[in-house]
This record gives sequence, structure tokens and C-alpha cells, in this order.
Amino acid sequence: MNPSLNHESSASTDLASGQADHTGIYSVIDSVWQRIMPVFPLQDFVAVNPYSGYSEQTFLQATGLLGTISNHQTLLPVDHFAAQLQDGSLQKQHLNTAIDEMVADGVEGAESVDVNQILAWLNHPEQPADPHPAAASPAQHRILFMTSESIDRNTGSDWAATIVNEITKHCSAHYDQGQAAWASPYQDLPLYQAWKSAASLDRSIEIIGLSNFRRLVKQLPATPEAAIEALLDELGVPDQLWDDYLLCVALTIPGWASWTKYRHRQDTHQGLENNDFAALLAMRLAYETVLSKKLKWQTHWPSLANRLAEAKAASPSNLQNLICLTLQRAAEIAYRSQLLQSMDRQPNDNQSTRKLAQMVFCIDTRSERYRRHLESCSNEMATYGFAGFFGVPMEYERLATEQGSVNVPALIQPSFTVKEGSDEASVEQTVTQRRLNWQSLCQAWKNFQCSAVGMFGYVESLGLLYAPKLAKKTLARFSKDAYSATDRLGPTFRGLGPQGINKSDQINLAESILRGIGIVDSFARLVVLCGHGCQTDNNPLQAGLQCGACGGHAGDANARFAAKLLNQPMIREALAKRGIEIPLDTVFVGALHNTTTDQVQLFETDQVPDSHQVDIDDLQELMAPASAKTRRERMADLPGNQAQDLFRRSADWSEVRPEWGLAGNAAFVVGSRDLTKRANLSGRTFLHSYDQTKDPQSAVLEQIMTAPLIVAHWINLQYYASVVNPVYNSSGSKTVHNVVGRFGILSGNGGDLQTGLPFQSVHDGNQLQHQPLRLLGVIDAAPEAVLSIIKQHESLQDLVQNGWLNLVVLHDETFHRLTGKLQWETLEPIVQETSLA
Repeated sequence: MNPSLNHESSASTDLASGQADHTGIYSVIDSVWQRIMPVFPLQDFVAVNPYSGYSEQTFLQATGLLGTISNHQTLLPVDHFAAQLQDGSLQKQHLNTAIDEMVADGVEGAESVDVNQILAWLNHPEQPADPHPAAASPAQHRILFMTSESIDRNTGSDWAATIVNEITKHCSAHYDQGQAAWASPYQDLPLYQAWKSAASLDRSIEIIGLSNFRRLVKQLPATPEAAIEALLDELGVPDQLWDDYLLCVALTIPGWASWTKYRHRQDTHQGLENNDFAALLAMRLAYETVLSKKLKWQTHWPSLANRLAEAKAASPSNLQNLICLTLQRAAEIAYRSQLLQSMDRQPNDNQSTRKLAQMVFCIDTRSERYRRHLESCSNEMATYGFAGFFGVPMEYERLATEQGSVNVPALIQPSFTVKEGSDEASVEQTVTQRRLNWQSLCQAWKNFQCSAVGMFGYVESLGLLYAPKLAKKTLARFSKDAYSATDRLGPTFRGLGPQGINKSDQINLAESILRGIGIVDSFARLVVLCGHGCQTDNNPLQAGLQCGACGGHAGDANARFAAKLLNQPMIREALAKRGIEIPLDTVFVGALHNTTTDQVQLFETDQVPDSHQVDIDDLQELMAPASAKTRRERMADLPGNQAQDLFRRSADWSEVRPEWGLAGNAAFVVGSRDLTKRANLSGRTFLHSYDQTKDPQSAVLEQIMTAPLIVAHWINLQYYASVVNPVYNSSGSKTVHNVVGRFGILSGNGGDLQTGLPFQSVHDGNQLQHQPLRLLGVIDAAPEAVLSIIKQHESLQDLVQNGWLNLVVLHDETFHRLTGKLQWETLEPIVQETSLA
């Protein structure tokens, strides 16, 4: 360490100087950055797998790494599984099978696990003090800590939380999107320069104890990368620890780290540079450096380096991790056994009879219940599962909005923009004017609330005027359809040509939609493309309940656009030349499934020919009892014993659990409906239609395995992490959420930016409503086709080989499991209870 840095007056010169070549630090920062996954803004809040950056490592290796440098968890404690053992859902044969499969997968140390030892441990569990089983459970083998964390552990102080609050203060101001009454004057600068400008003037951190902080900030190097290198040197961190230490830094502020990853993603798509992640690391290190100097804190880095090296060299399969992983695997095997036993392929006796309607739903687990009940109402119905954006990679631009909604999965970018409109110009003018007037009124009201004149007398003078409105919302017990806008407004084809989307592109899009769904012949009179969306009030995380395939938006726009496209005569003529002959009397209709109330709305029914109006009426008569049955099934998991309670929840501004979303998700089934039609899957399974006889080159299967399967896997591990690692990968309690900058939420008035699902999305206050299981993929296809696709996609291969995704195929009516060594292993049935709930 440079001795001159001990003199605070010299700190600036030495920190700002140094080697001109920072190649090494750039490489280290990039390595850490690759581990971080983005968090999306509230308007586009979609599921993200927080462990994705570790998929190149085995599940246990990632567990070991995270346990040595952070408090992040990947496994539930042993006592979580004790209740499952007691109620019989987890049995000894599941544990035996788990050990056998872990050995076959090549999990180091698995052969030494003793079932009787696990059973003895389970019979004497420690009772958790918190209702959340993994809440605040610190890693027992952590080695590397931030300076502030070490000081807090030894003195009982709260410097780590204080530093996070300071970072949140600066980041919130910098990224604000119009919520703040007074915007930061440095928003036009990159994050690092904006923070330096503000922090060099802000005395608050010095007032609470970090003297001379402003001096250090003023004299930091001009770039965050150079600042990181200088601050690491000042802290004395040896080069070989830079990667681990910076990852440790990032994991102490995972919310803002994820947000900078998202901002980098967005700027990159626009051809802009972004180094906000490096800026965030530099900010954190600056606070740590001043704190270390103030308290003269000494860290014995050689000892830490040796301990970390020994931990990495040792097997990640310590006894505790092995036992917890064995229990996790056993729980997954118990579910898998029940699921596979419920699959009973029986050919449809009425397959040759033309259906009244073919309804295509999103693969979302919430669709499974509705599909099952709809099919039970009539054998004239056939249902399919397909990604809810219906293969339409679009941005949807509504009237009177400055920015469209990106209605595609997070894995891809939209290819074109679809504009909302109407065939009647007067309708567009009226709607546009009304929306603009409302926006102006809202902005004027906000300006008054925050003005120097109005802000102090606002509550006292006008607060009582809100009483009737508040009472009305509180007492509301009526159904309100959030998607009841006139059918005269909807997606149009305007402007596609100038965007380069010609007729040939539209034909290709139409063909890919039908082949992806698997409907290329035997068309019904009605083909309904049914997207889905939720209906809640006063819910900042509403997008998390919307369609993930539509980027956290309702899927009605995509469904309506696809239906409109497939109704075009020119499109149908071209498809016929490609072997897809759509009968003249087949009509495509867009629809929306409201997952909160289980109502289904059909769109553009006034444009359906008179010859099909009776069909529309018949379909609506069938959907009504299907909706009622679905609501009754869902009520078992929610308070209230009447369907009206579900409608109330959709309009109740104080409701923290309007619906359970995708809680319980556990499997992704790829195959024809006759494989699962007779099974009650309890809303836990993603269902994607697929017929291998219509896909000889496995092109459709490859699309499914590399897109919808991955999206479902992201959803699954977001729910998993929200339960297993709630301190860092959930967003805490909804009751204390505060929106920050219109893009994210804080828990209370400070702390890190929140990510993941709120507590109320996975827990009912008494017990978990989501059982965390790693996703099980079940594919009805030839094993060699599945394995070939996996080997062509390294990221998919990592998920399977390293234990992040479980995969089974059905071939010749026998199930085969793909091991971690990429070998097929025939599954033998395990006798157990039949409930999948």
C-alpha cells in the first residue's frame, strides 16, 4: 500500500494517478458483470432467473461459491422438508432414488449420503423463528466480507445498511423517470460522473461519521474502472482476489447491480455505451475505503486469499449441502413420479369430427385449469398451448402514448411496431383527445401537490375530499372488466411497409404461427387465439402477473393482431401454396383470459360473419361454466368461499393477494393434448402443444426448447429464488412497498432496489403457496432429437448437465431421464399418493 495514502491530503493525487493500462480491471469487471442478471422496470416487470450467471457451474459449485462470498442461498434448510416427511408426500424411496440419480449425474460425494442419517436429521428439525423458512439464514461457511460488514459483525454497527441507503439515494435520483418533483441536475451525465458531482457536495454521509468523504470523491480518477483499481489498491485487496471481491461487492447491492445490467442492455440495443455497473462498484468501494481509513480497519488479505483458495480447491459437496440437495432432489422426484403417472395417452374418439372451436391459450400454468374445465364442458372444444405472444415479435403503440409496450419475451427484441387504431377516424380522435386530457389533468394535479404553495396545505385542505373515493374503493364488491374497451380500437397493419415488413414477411409470420401451434389441418369453424392478463388495483408489480411472453403485458394485442393476420385472404392463398389450407368457413378470433376473474373476452365479434354468430354464441355459452368451474377450483387456495370474492379482489386497492400468479409452477410439458387431457395438473404445469409427426426436421421442437422452455425456466427459478433466498431475491412485503422513480420499488424508504416476487406471492401468511422445485421438462419426442438440440446449444446443455433443469422424454410410451452426463436412463415407476396439489 502506498504510504502517502495514509495522509488524507494526499489521497486525491495518488487515487487519481496510477498505471495507464487498466486492461486487467476491465476483464475482472466484465467477469463479475456476466454473473449479474437484469431486473426489468415496473411497466415491463418479467421473470428473470437470478442464478443464470452461474449456470456454467454445477448447482453445488454455485452454492459453494455464493456461500463463501455472500449470504445468498440456493438450497432450503433441512427443516423445510420435515413436514413433507410427516405428511407422506416425501418418502424414503424418494430419498433412495434421489441418491441414485445424483450418483448417475456425477454429483461428487453423492455416493456417501446415507438415507438413515437424513431421516434421523429430519425427525429432529429445528423450528424456524420466521414464517418464511429461509428468511435471513446466513451462510455458515462465508469467508469474504465487505469492510462495512466485518465492522458491523464485530461492533454491532449498521454501516453496511447506511452505505446501501446512500447508494440508493444517488441511484434513485439519477434514474428517476419523472416521479421526483425536483429532478437531479446531473441526470444527463453517466452514473459515475453524476454521483461524483452530487457526492462531492453532499455533506450527509460526513455528518453521520465518514469525514473527508467529499474530498476523496472529488479526487477519484475520471473513469469508474480506474477508480475501482485505485480503491482496490487503497484497500489492499491483492490482484488474485479482485474477481471474488468485486462479486462480493455486487452481491451486497444485487438490486442496483441488476438495474445497471438492464440499463446496459437497453443502451446496447440503441448503440450506446454504458458503464453504470462499473460506476456502481466504484461508488460502493469509495464508501468502504473511507470507512476503513476512518476506523483504521485492517484486513489480513493473505490469510483470506489462502482460505478462499482452499475452499475452491475443496469439494463443494460438503455434508450439509449434499443432504439439502438430496432432499431437494427427492421432493422433485416425488412430484415427477406423480406427474408422469397421471399422463395417460388415449386417442380422442372424436378426432375425425370437426370441432366447434380450437382455442389456443398461452403456455402459462394458469391456463391449464381453464383448458381442463373448458374441455370438460363439451367434446366440441379442442385446446392448444403456445407462447402467449403468439409468435408476433411486436411493440404495441397505443394512441396518445409516447412509448409503446414491448410485447415479446425478454429473450428477444421486437421486429416491428404495431399501432393501435380504428377503422373510424372519429373514434381515434375521441380516444386520443380523452387520453391527452387525462394525462394533462394528472400532471397538473401532481404539480399542485408538489408545488411550494400547495404542498403544505394539500393534506389539510383537500385530504377529506378523498374520503368518498377511498370509501368507494374500500367497499367495492363488484366485477369490473379491465379489458372492456370498445372493439373498435385494436391493432392495425398501418406502417408495417415503411418498417420493412412486406407481404412475404407477413406470410412467413402467419406460417410460423400455425406451425408453431401445430394447427396446419383439420381447422375448426372458429380458431380462437386467447392471450391472458391480470386485473388488480394499486399494485406496482402488476406486470409480474401479466403475460411473461408478452414482456409483462396483457396478451390481447398480440392475439388480435395474429387473428387479423390469419383472416386476410391474401395470407390464406399464400399459405395454401405452402401446404396449409385454411377452409373458407374458418374464422380466427382474438380473445383475452382474465386470470384474476377467469372471464374470457372475445374481440372483434362484430366483424365475424353472420354465418358464424351462432357459433360465437355457442362458444360463449360453453365458456361461462368453464369460467365458473375454474373460479371454484381456485377459491380453495384463497380466502373467501364465493366467486364474488375473486371479483372483489380484482378491484380492491388494499388486496395484497389478488391471485397466486404462477405460484406452484413445477413442470413444462411439450406434447399433444391427449397426453395430459385426463390429468388434473392443478395449475402447476406449463403446457406447450407439439406433434413430432408434423415436425420431421425437429425445427419446431428446437424453437420450443430454446425459447419457451427457457422462459418457463426463468419463471421457475425466479419463484424458486424468491422462496429460497428471500432476503436478496424477493421484494419483501407488499405492505411496505414504495415506488421509486417510476421504475422500481423499495421496501420502506431505503435499502437496496427490490427484485423478485413479494412475500405475498409465494406465502399465504401461514404456509408456502409455492413449493420450490427446479423445473421438470417433459418432452414427447425422440430422445436422439432432443439430445441433438441440447448439444447444439451450449447454454441449454449447461442447464441440464449442471443440474439447473431436469429433463425427461416420452418415447415408445416409456419415460427416460437425461442424466447430468447426457445419457438416457429409463425411469421406473415409484408407487405413492396420486395428488399433484
